[in-house]
Amino acid sequence: MNNKNKNFIHIFSKYIKNNNKIIPFKIKTSDIGNTRYFPPVSKEWKNSIYVFNPNILKNFPMYDININSLIKNFLNLQFNYKFLFKKYYKLKSSSLNKIYASKAEIKHTNNKAIITVYVYNREKISLLKNIKRLNESFYNKVKLLVYQNKKIFGVYNPENSNILYNKSIKVLLYNNIKLLRKYKLRLSLNKYKFEEKLLYKLKNFIIKYYNKKVEFNIVNIKSVVFHSDFFTKIVTSKILSRKAHILSAMDTILNKVVLPKVNRIVEKSLEKKSLNLLGNKFKYMNLSFILNNQNLSELLNKLYYNIISDYYNNNLNKDYIKIYEIIFNSINYKNMGGIRLEAKGRLTKRYRADRAVFKVRWKGGLRNIDSSYKGLSTVNMRGYAKPNLDYSIFTSKRRIGAFAVKGWISGKS
Repeated sequence: MNNKNKNFIHIFSKYIKNNNKIIPFKIKTSDIGNTRYFPPVSKEWKNSIYVFNPNILKNFPMYDININSLIKNFLNLQFNYKFLFKKYYKLKSSSLNKIYASKAEIKHTNNKAIITVYVYNREKISLLKNIKRLNESFYNKVKLLVYQNKKIFGVYNPENSNILYNKSIKVLLYNNIKLLRKYKLRLSLNKYKFEEKLLYKLKNFIIKYYNKKVEFNIVNIKSVVFHSDFFTKIVTSKILSRKAHILSAMDTILNKVVLPKVNRIVEKSLEKKSLNLLGNKFKYMNLSFILNNQNLSELLNKLYYNIISDYYNNNLNKDYIKIYEIIFNSINYKNMGGIRLEAKGRLTKRYRADRAVFKVRWKGGLRNIDSSYKGLSTVNMRGYAKPNLDYSIFTSKRRIGAFAVKGWISGKS
């Protein structure tokens, strides 16, 4: 190579930054952190559907309103007092002892629509309490009557057959059976609403909207504070009266909230990357590669041995440990972090157009612990909604004007 070509190559190699480092080919232990939480599709949008023809989607917002109204009216059905001769009808009552249903979360597939509804069955709880109270009061009244009439029967013996001939006991027994049958009838109707005996009638109405099969996924909530649609609706119903106290109605809901006792310093500390995670133990995350002809139960016991031993206080008999408890403990946002209630609008007691009133009550906090303190990444829903929050709003009106009630509930791992 002549000097002319050497100078030509030197022009290009002179200004090249050679910052590459030689890395030896060695096995390096990975440092994968905790997987961030991905919310389900039903939490992202209330109605998830995709169609090729966008004109079909124009009617879906109205369909959602009608379907929510159908579900609400179906769960509030009651028997008429002449139910043997007439059909059942919808009873519009202001009682709070009824079945509360959240807004439907609808997931569409090619051939069916899966409707998820969260339900708080307050009517069933009230009826069971009334039946128990009725049985206890009947027993006490009969015992009192027997004690008062023991001179007639001679010896105090509640099992004496002559007691049946007592007129007072007959009347008491008749009234008790009549009222008990009424409660049992309402309890049976409450039970049938969640079975196929009556649920198929509701499906037939919804099929007319979507022209596809309908499948219900009904989730029973044990407390009214576990879903924001329930307690916001209850507060809205309570403050419709002019004599209602807004703050006392809010405090009634907040008193039902039980927050877990945690160490705030440990909870808000930064999350350290752990090498004991599943992603750091295997080279490939394929399920067939992980199992490798090994039982899944034995694999989980082997991977989470430290967690199991700490949770069960070093219990040596690991064969009886239930794997689903380990999986349940790994679910995020299963504990309640806080609750917040706001009411704003024409809420004065006087019948005049005063200024709008704003009332607020809260318990706990609404911040996302993972993203705010631990430094873990989270996914926002719809670009702005936090995944750990459940939000709802109900509007209503009184004689002097309209008002709205907003509710938030937060969860944490």
